Amino acid sequence: MSKALVSTQPYRGTRDFYPQDFIKRQYIFDTWTKTLTSLGYQQYDTPVLENAEMYILKSGEELGGKQLYSFYDKSERHIALRPEMTPSLARIVAAKFGELNFPLKWFSIPNCFRYERPQKGRLREFWQLNVDIIGLPAGGVDLEFLYMTTKLFEDFGASPSQFEIKFNHRQVLDKWITNNLLTNHKSIIYNLLDSWHKTDLDYKERALQEIGLNSKQIKKILSIKDDTEYQNIAIEFDELKLIFENTSVAMPNVNISFDPTIVRGLNYYTGLVFEAFDTNTNNPRALFGGGRYDDLLDIFGKKAPAIGMGWGDVTMQNFLDNWNLWPQNLERYTEKVGIMPFANSDLIRIYKEILPKLQKEKIPFEIDYDYGRSENKRYESLKKRGCTQIIKIK
Repeated sequence: MSKALVSTQPYRGTRDFYPQDFIKRQYIFDTWTKTLTSLGYQQYDTPVLENAEMYILKSGEELGGKQLYSFYDKSERHIALRPEMTPSLARIVAAKFGELNFPLKWFSIPNCFRYERPQKGRLREFWQLNVDIIGLPAGGVDLEFLYMTTKLFEDFGASPSQFEIKFNHRQVLDKWITNNLLTNHKSIIYNLLDSWHKTDLDYKERALQEIGLNSKQIKKILSIKDDTEYQNIAIEFDELKLIFENTSVAMPNVNISFDPTIVRGLNYYTGLVFEAFDTNTNNPRALFGGGRYDDLLDIFGKKAPAIGMGWGDVTMQNFLDNWNLWPQNLERYTEKVGIMPFANSDLIRIYKEILPKLQKEKIPFEIDYDYGRSENKRYESLKKRGCTQIIKIK
């Protein structure tokens, strides 16, 4: 009886990165890193294993419960694979709170895990760019942060017509809900707004009717995007007024707009919230999102205002694919010099003369040892293996 073979497929929702796939991922990481360091951000990292309680307390029921990969270790500690980076960031900032020089402008590209249904733009294992500024209250830094997001697009070669940024403010929404006597239905309204662009008018009306709202209240909610009262509340907030007045100068030609339906799903946002979208209809999901979370350090007994965002590598790659924005010279990451000896005695010259020169210039190489094949076949084999220049040892 033969043994069953182990599947060659990766775990559902994860990916294998063959060299050509790895090149693309590395290009994304390298570009993120280059852009952010040029804007004054510093890179950090944390362990992929964390105390599960941290996510249960900080990330909400969906992310801290249903989607959490967690287990008990041999000492019965409740451990989790990180589903996001923000709680870990809060932990390490709180750990050295008195030693750090605020404000902090930090970024990281962590490996994250979420148990959810794999779909376009969402996988169970992914890498995510996290960018945060900690220690500055709402104001000019909010405008600077939005400016940073446009630079991330620009440095990948994207034109302003290929993306749009929409923003809102949690406190504006809360005040509008209170003014319209809808406080008892706040969570329902938040959920409805969070799925606004994924549902049609009939669905929205039925959802509001089911919670007992009258026709006037329903009409008010359904017209929130054009509601004058909502706009008037918004300009009461200085950071929003500053954004309204300066976006055309700070981010000329960028399609950036105030949108009351942007709320973000996580429960720790306290002020400005924003999302970026691909204008290509092949990619309808939000590319990234973020906002202000001034209660970031609360569970660690510290207090510091903060603003941050996360951009997954999956949606980033989808964006580059949709607009064909990969650089033409991407193959430079795998270009090598091929070396073709014709006998073992040729290796002396290779190691004494050729390799020292190549290594001095950090030029990768590939040696073909198949002396028995024809010269043409060996030449073609080296070409297929990424060698753009071939040295024959004769």
